[in-house]
Amino acid sequence: MDCINTRHFRKCVLVAAAIVMLTGCCDTAEDFPTEILAGTSLIADIVADLTDASVSTYTLLPSSSCPSQFDMKAGDIKRLQQAGLILLHPWQLQLANITRSLDAAKAPGNRVRVVEVPGNWMLPEAQTAAVTALAAIVSDLHPDKQHVFHERAEARRKAIMETAARARGIIPEAAAANHVTLCNEMQAPFVQWLGFDVADTYARPEDWSVAEAERLVALGKERGATLIIDNLQSGGLRMSATLARDIGAVNVVLSNFPNGFPGTPTWEAAFMENINRVKEALARIPTP
Repeated sequence: MDCINTRHFRKCVLVAAAIVMLTGCCDTAEDFPTEILAGTSLIADIVADLTDASVSTYTLLPSSSCPSQFDMKAGDIKRLQQAGLILLHPWQLQLANITRSLDAAKAPGNRVRVVEVPGNWMLPEAQTAAVTALAAIVSDLHPDKQHVFHERAEARRKAIMETAARARGIIPEAAAANHVTLCNEMQAPFVQWLGFDVADTYARPEDWSVAEAERLVALGKERGATLIIDNLQSGGLRMSATLARDIGAVNVVLSNFPNGFPGTPTWEAAFMENINRVKEALARIPTP
């Protein structure tokens, strides 16, 4: 993780070792085609870092889409049927589009593994917990490689915390605390991690009423909000831009997944893109 380009290469040559493990869990190689299906790019990125060889992989959730609203394709059902291993977040099992697709695919339960790590994986602490959990899953499938996966997991956890420290140097908590924000509810954990004063959160724009929009404008003016922080995957980004204009604040859009923005194939790249977007937004706040 010292070099984003190196990790991007590993992401492009995902996880042959993990698939080799899987062939030991079935009767024939044909029963488990060489493919891992990751519920999101957050999962796929970690798996890529824990393994070191090349297989076919597929990320179910498009990184720029709302997890609950994207339409599953017929090809997704086929991939679910053929995947040697399906790795999902706990919250994905609460989404109708995911559960319907799993039911339609009739994917055997022993191929579906839920990564039991709560919270927003864009936060360094949750990200390190997810690395530990996925390392355990991969190690269960191939016990003789446990030491390799654990060493890679430890290296990634160390790199994550180094990235977090670098972010703190770019946006010190003390500086963030001087700014009041309104933010999309999906970005609230990240915004609070940075140390901003979150006056309130808002839902997806399609859930806003006229009264809600008016309330947010009034609250933003009353609290002197300087930043309106939106979530790329929630869509309807013009609403937050309008909200910022009406309040006299600066609007910034962040991503909750790697590959949401161009050139962000890894957690580190996506995390630092968010940090840099916030830094640029702070520079645009007019001086009183």
